[in-house]
Amino acid sequence: MTAPQSHFQVARPRHGAVAAGNPDGAAAGIAVLEAGGNAFDALVATAFAMGVVEPLDNGLGGGGFAVLHHAASGETHSLDFMSAAPLAAHYELYQMDAPDLGYRIMVRDRANELGHRAVAVPGAAAGLAEISARFGALPLGECLAPAITLAEDGFAMAKKPVLRLNRTLEVLSAFDGARQLFLLPDGGIPREGETRRNPDYAHTLRIIAREGADAVYRGEIASLIVAQMREHGGFLEADDLRSYRAVWRAPARGVFAGRQVRTMAPPSSGFLVLAGLDSLATAPGDSREEQRARAMLEMFRARAGGLGDPAFSRRARALMLTATESAETTSLSSMDTAGNAASLTYSLNTHSGVVVPGTGMLLNNQMLLFDPWPGGPNSVAGGKRPASSMMPTVVLAQDRAELALGASGSTRIPTALMQVMDRVFNEGADLHGAVTASRLHAEGHRLMADEDVQALATALAERLDLELALMPGRDPAMGSVQAVRRNGAHMEAVGDPRSGAVGRVC
Repeated sequence: MTAPQSHFQVARPRHGAVAAGNPDGAAAGIAVLEAGGNAFDALVATAFAMGVVEPLDNGLGGGGFAVLHHAASGETHSLDFMSAAPLAAHYELYQMDAPDLGYRIMVRDRANELGHRAVAVPGAAAGLAEISARFGALPLGECLAPAITLAEDGFAMAKKPVLRLNRTLEVLSAFDGARQLFLLPDGGIPREGETRRNPDYAHTLRIIAREGADAVYRGEIASLIVAQMREHGGFLEADDLRSYRAVWRAPARGVFAGRQVRTMAPPSSGFLVLAGLDSLATAPGDSREEQRARAMLEMFRARAGGLGDPAFSRRARALMLTATESAETTSLSSMDTAGNAASLTYSLNTHSGVVVPGTGMLLNNQMLLFDPWPGGPNSVAGGKRPASSMMPTVVLAQDRAELALGASGSTRIPTALMQVMDRVFNEGADLHGAVTASRLHAEGHRLMADEDVQALATALAERLDLELALMPGRDPAMGSVQAVRRNGAHMEAVGDPRSGAVGRVC
């Protein structure tokens, strides 16, 4: 059975399923599954392809996290491939123009946001290659093949990337490499459906297919990155690339509705979704919406100690809100018929505007995720990884993967995931209904809500003494969830229509 809506599919699988933010990305994962790959190969192939078709949100220049359930061993693993601060980066080098303004400290010339000093050591190549090497059934080169074809032969611009170009046009226009790569010769923006290519990126991917991730950290690509940084006063040096490693961490664990929840540990804020799910069991309220809102408020109270890289801070257990974390990330999930399941979220944050000549790579601005004020668990320090709301998650029922899900949306990620899981496991909703339902987000003194639940949200905001912000339409800022579920003999794959995402079963 195939649902008529293109963003989701329910079917009895022959191979598995993929959910991703772009049709070409999902197709890459499906092609690898049909070629004999497993869920981990599909995850890697989809992630590489998303770096081609949504290049402002993710790609080789970024970093993130993955949670992977390996059916044969029954073990769930989590991989931290978040970008790391260059060793030369110190808070004193980001001179401040103003004291604390709300949640954000202004940095002179926006040096932690724009240009070469905003770039943290990218972790994507190391992370994706590590997943492939440890759990993949196919060679890394076969997983790269769909992305290489898209970059070389071209792909049709989807709606979301066009919107992203509009939102970041000023930054792209300010940097020669970005302007030449992403904009039209007259400085305009490509239209939806227009074919775009990135032959330099295809060349870079071919090098990785041949030499592995070492090419990015020690080889030809590394040399190009370092040359660009030195020419423009960036902090990132050859030693930063050579010393970078993706880190296997024990996943954060919780129990919800009789199931085992596995998500990311710090520097991810995965524990927040666990705290929210725990709070639901005891949250007061006359309606489930009120219980969820109260649980959300409680989960954000848990962040009081501040979140950071556990290698640098013993207090790295709670999330401090940053106004600088982009809602524009890439999340994708996969499963196969052997019982493997995986979810991955990665990002450039809002991107630095820096394209490395000859590589087609747009680099991250994940230095913006650090607190530029000294002394906190998320303050700038060389080698440190910044706090993040990204939290790919896998849910197990009787030690078997039932649900893999993740989201984009900054601090709306944990609340979106909480609502989806509550609807599926406590209310009996199908996955499509749970993902596409209206959402709330309660944090601090504010309640955000989809505008189609205005009456409910107005009453709830008054009851909880919160300021109400209604979000028009189904805004992806409320979280865009990509999820795959095993449901009996069928699999459900749902890409959130908020961002034009796609779910496919094969």
